[in-house]
Amino acid sequence: MKSVYKQAAVALAVLVALNAQAAAPVSDLSGDSGGGVVLSGNNGAIVPTGSLEDRVALLERTLNARLRLQADLQQQVDALQGEVSELRGQLEQQTYQMEQSQERQRQLYQELDKVANSQPAATSAAPAAAAASATLAAAANYSTNQNENQAYDAAVNMVLKEKNYDKAIPAFEGFIKQFPSSSYVPNAHYWLGQLLFNKGDRTGAAAQFTTVATKFSKSPKRADALLKLGMLAQLDGKKAEAKNFYEQVIKGYPNTSPAQLAKQSLSKL
Repeated sequence: MKSVYKQAAVALAVLVALNAQAAAPVSDLSGDSGGGVVLSGNNGAIVPTGSLEDRVALLERTLNARLRLQADLQQQVDALQGEVSELRGQLEQQTYQMEQSQERQRQLYQELDKVANSQPAATSAAPAAAAASATLAAAANYSTNQNENQAYDAAVNMVLKEKNYDKAIPAFEGFIKQFPSSSYVPNAHYWLGQLLFNKGDRTGAAAQFTTVATKFSKSPKRADALLKLGMLAQLDGKKAEAKNFYEQVIKGYPNTSPAQLAKQSLSKL
């Protein structure tokens, strides 16, 4: 952003200098066929000497030189104005993208505040409550690809705003297929896990949480995914498996909210 401002300032400074140069008097001091010039007065005015023909020829050469210089200067001014316009467009685009990113993060934090205030049950939270925090990590890595952002936002809004959970599932699946390298993919898998669990599809939910836990080890949602895998195992009566997941969370992510929930669930096994 600073480099754009700097380039625009330099371009404007050059424009001022070129305009000042265009306004200065121009004289042709090249040799002639017998005539001459005398520069007199404080403003350096041209006073030709010699025959009438020589003076006319000198004035013509001087005029042509001035016209050529003005044409060159006009071309430079036009080129610089084009660069300034291009820089202004880049600046406006970057400003718009930054405002969009800030607005999106603001909405996500507001939604998370609503979720936190609602205090949902740890083992049976609705998708909007359990998955809202999944989008916070994505906000920190906001993509510059507007198509990618729009596709992800559309899927998220189906959950948070429209509450259309059935429609959100294919939306997230389509996003993962269309943008497999997106930084939002781990969160999209986590959303799918929550949505499938809400539909009662424990096998499908476990597959999505497993994907987050095994393929995205650096994702901020890995601890939550391990916690949910433990909860699913506990619901299926697999105590040893649930204990293993809970212990992974406690050991790998101490002093975090998922670790605290894992300790509570572990104490109830």
